[in-house]
Amino acid sequence: MEPGVVAFLILVIVYFLASEGFRHYYEAKYQGFFETGHYNEAIEALNRIPARVTLTTYRQYYLRFLCYQAMDDEEMATRMIELLVRMRNSAKRQAQTLAVAFNYFTQLGNKERCKELLDQLKTVKGADKAVIQDCQLTYDIVFSKKHDYIDQMEQMLKKEKNPALQGKLCFLLWKQYANKGDKTHAKSYKRRFEELTQTA
Repeated sequence: MEPGVVAFLILVIVYFLASEGFRHYYEAKYQGFFETGHYNEAIEALNRIPARVTLTTYRQYYLRFLCYQAMDDEEMATRMIELLVRMRNSAKRQAQTLAVAFNYFTQLGNKERCKELLDQLKTVKGADKAVIQDCQLTYDIVFSKKHDYIDQMEQMLKKEKNPALQGKLCFLLWKQYANKGDKTHAKSYKRRFEELTQTA
């Protein structure tokens, strides 16, 4: 093999290993800041040139979205999630993105945007039917004022171990009890939802 070819292959391998190393380093750094509530520092880590070079644009926007959402910066979080929705994605990733966006706008109470996102999700080829059903159920509870699933969701909550899913169930139970006019239970589940989302 020609020396020039060998040198080129070595260069490619070194570049790949360095890129992977930087990517893991900045993802771990971001995660450490994010999990300890240092959101500005997490964003600063993403602003570093090695992070911008090694992380995909999608990943950068998604991590920023999580930070801004945790910071209650609605303007920037909305900007990031809208950029993610408009990006060219595979069908699988687009379905996941639309579901994340739908849940985000549900918490903001944006009925019109949620309807648009739900309609888009239904047109994505290969989208998980369970995810579509979950989004439709959420839409019906939050915006169509249904409260037919209280008993079922309370049983699910008792068995659920995942804090994120516990939070989702508490959110839906809060909304259902509010729809039903039961302010006491609605406040209780709202408080549990807020506690779970602050620590999740």
